[in-house]
Amino acid sequence: AGERVARIGRGSILIFVGLWQFDTDREAVKVNWSGREWTQLRVESKAERTRSEKEPRRRQDPVLDRMPLRRTEKRAHEEIQRLLEELKETEQQISEMNARADDARKDLQAKAAAHKVAEEEARKKQAEAKAAAEVVRQIDSRRQAIEAKRQDIHAALTKARDVLANETAKATAERAEEGVSLDFLANHFVPELKRQFPGVDVEQKTFSELAEMFWDSGRQGFAHKTDFLGHASLVDPSDEEAGVSLTTAIWKKNTKHVGKANLFVSWTWRYRVGPFIEALVEHARRNGLVPDSLFLWVCFFTNNQRRWLGQHQDGVAVFAANVSSAKRVVCVLDKYQDSLYFQRLWTLFEMFVACIVLNLEVSLAIMEEGRAQLAEARMREIARCLASIDITRARATFPSDEAAIWRQINDVYGGADLMTSKIKELLLKLLNQLLLET
Repeated sequence: AGERVARIGRGSILIFVGLWQFDTDREAVKVNWSGREWTQLRVESKAERTRSEKEPRRRQDPVLDRMPLRRTEKRAHEEIQRLLEELKETEQQISEMNARADDARKDLQAKAAAHKVAEEEARKKQAEAKAAAEVVRQIDSRRQAIEAKRQDIHAALTKARDVLANETAKATAERAEEGVSLDFLANHFVPELKRQFPGVDVEQKTFSELAEMFWDSGRQGFAHKTDFLGHASLVDPSDEEAGVSLTTAIWKKNTKHVGKANLFVSWTWRYRVGPFIEALVEHARRNGLVPDSLFLWVCFFTNNQRRWLGQHQDGVAVFAANVSSAKRVVCVLDKYQDSLYFQRLWTLFEMFVACIVLNLEVSLAIMEEGRAQLAEARMREIARCLASIDITRARATFPSDEAAIWRQINDVYGGADLMTSKIKELLLKLLNQLLLET
């Protein structure tokens, strides 16, 4: 029954209806003969069959290699990945055990019914039923053990996530205190800029202009316009989003250029790149500081601008912690007459809090133009110039920063008059000291 003739080429051959399989050295061909036509053709190479039988390779974390992780963070990430894979395998085993248990129960029911129908096979069916019941018991026992294991894995996974959260928080706090070395600024930063922006006189660009070139930092929103040093593509472990600080990107390329900041730099983004770096180098030379061991906390580099410009975090709330961690402050002036430094509310506030409130060591670095101006000045002229400083006319880029600083000045530090007076006294002292050294 079911015989049909399948014609192949000019001849014919008697083929039974059903599923046929043909094996060659390299392939296995499965096809169904319906009596009229061949259907359900499937060809599987033996290499594919062998590969599918092997255990699947462990899935890798797609963003782990792009994270600038500390060793402990990386170990925590890898532990979580391992536990997740083990959890997946365990749940697959539970599913298979459940399916086998269902099959065993059905088999038990079928054998019990057959026992009633066929009395002569009662003993045999009873033994088989007992065996099936034992299989069910063993499967249930195994399933309970696997369920307990799953709970243990969940507990270990929760613990590992807590460890990762703690390590990430610790690493984030450490990154907030990191500074870029003066050696990198003096010898590597400008060459990297020239490679990124060929044909552009980057040394004459202000840092505000660099911000526009890097991040489109206008009021329309934030966007990475260039992946300078890879900072736009690296993933920040604290929120697992692309975009890290320039300091973190520099650390990823060469760890020797980044370390715990030991000098806080008070300055303004309206300074040009070349004169700003030259002033810091001259300050280090004059004070006997070694560039490759001098790590500068510079907001342009240390802050993750994706959050600071894109989400505009509260800088006033964390300023005191940042400057206290560095323990020393250098105030960078372009010049002492009509200085941009005296027009910015942030810089005056930083100088006052660092020296007057926190009693930290504060020094001046002045650009070449300002040093030439100072060399020809008399103290009476300097004092007259400083007398024109008025903190009430100083401004901040963001109105929210301005409002927060003024709340601190009025509610905590005794008001604008007291703060202005203290700043003038400090500047007169620092400029006089610098004049004597010159």
